[in-house]
Amino acid sequence: MILYHKPKGVITSHSNDDALPSSSTGESKRCTVYDDIKSMEGYINIAEKNNTSTGGQSFEEATGIKSKLHAVGRLDTDTTGLLLLTNDGQLVHHVTNPTASSSKQKKLVKVYDAVIMGFHTLLDDEEDDCDDDIDKSSSTSSVQLSKLLKGVDIGKKYGGMTQPPHELRVLGHPSPKSTLVRIAISEGKNRQVRRMVHAINSGVLNLHRRRIGNIDLEMMQEHDGGGVQGEWRLLTEKEILDGLGWKVRQLDPYEIDETKRRKGSRPSKSNRTTNISNPSKRRKAANVTRRRR
Repeated sequence: MILYHKPKGVITSHSNDDALPSSSTGESKRCTVYDDIKSMEGYINIAEKNNTSTGGQSFEEATGIKSKLHAVGRLDTDTTGLLLLTNDGQLVHHVTNPTASSSKQKKLVKVYDAVIMGFHTLLDDEEDDCDDDIDKSSSTSSVQLSKLLKGVDIGKKYGGMTQPPHELRVLGHPSPKSTLVRIAISEGKNRQVRRMVHAINSGVLNLHRRRIGNIDLEMMQEHDGGGVQGEWRLLTEKEILDGLGWKVRQLDPYEIDETKRRKGSRPSKSNRTTNISNPSKRRKAANVTRRRR
């Protein structure tokens, strides 16, 4: 598994078809997270005392990963922060599905820092705010932000009511018209944090994911606290177990072949029956093959 500090403007997609074209050349200028990682520009070799020099190594040589990578959840183009990538589909399911049977511990919580529109407070924060020169409209902003604590309706199309967050705190006010909040959730609805904030008649100006489970961006590099966007490194088996509750396993070659087949790589006629796991389906396929012959 790879721990990656996603920069703004990089898309979580295997294709850059949805990238915005350059107004001058008409060519796409937005790269994918996979392109960025495989360029090796942000690679940190923890085994060699945080050495960022690749020594001319390719991605496969440095990581030993030869099968396709998949993002564990998505971050939209404008969102920065922690993104995990793996070639194990079951691990993706373990982290992104709150009801995954593989989880033997509490739900994995994702922590975000968001700058939102408006000067908001929570009821417990009002006594600490003593700047009378700013019109805070405390009663209104407190009520609006506090709605998140009970869950909000983000629309039936996007999953309906959200669960109450595990944590919601006001960290500060970057300006008289904005608020920095920290919110922790275990659900994974599409653009959930942005839609939750929109549901209280506000909007997200900046969004940054800092933690998933016990995997934190501070694990990136001790000297910078994970503050350099675009950097990435491999997680150790112990870090994955302690951070996500997942024991690294040896991938079955059939799993990798099946993933490739679903992406459109069709097996040959002579080998089609060997890729069918259900015995009754294998028999039916064999009968069809004999009739064709």
